[in-house]
Amino acid sequence: MVKCEMCGKEAPVVAAEIEGVELKVCPVCAKFGKIVPNYRRDFHRPAKIEQVVPEYKVVNDFSSLLRNARNSRNLSQEDFAKMLNERESALAKWEQGSLNPDIDVARKIGKILSINLIEKDENTAVKPEVKAGKSDEFTLGDFIKVRKRG
Repeated sequence: MVKCEMCGKEAPVVAAEIEGVELKVCPVCAKFGKIVPNYRRDFHRPAKIEQVVPEYKVVNDFSSLLRNARNSRNLSQEDFAKMLNERESALAKWEQGSLNPDIDVARKIGKILSINLIEKDENTAVKPEVKAGKSDEFTLGDFIKVRKRG
């Protein structure tokens, strides 16, 4: 059995066109649209497997590395900020150590200055395994209130 894309209930699903969108819904939710003929009922999604995603962070001595590398190339903060397409005030805060740049910006800086400014985070994030039927994702059914007519 598969989860209904509208209410989230586990039931045999049918394809239905609801407000111009084809959804895999349970027979109860199918009444809100038009059932699409010739739909295979054995549709199911494979369970997501656990993935280890390496997380990166900016090195601890980022500010001193950045300042020393920029000064060794005789670049002013203004010129280097223009090379990066960043504000001069942001560059000044990075060099003071009061602000760290995003990982993408740190990679860009490292590439320009030929230094390594990022490292793998020791606390590598692990995405939890999601088994069929147990999902923490919201469905349309979480947001819809069905009013009884009568």
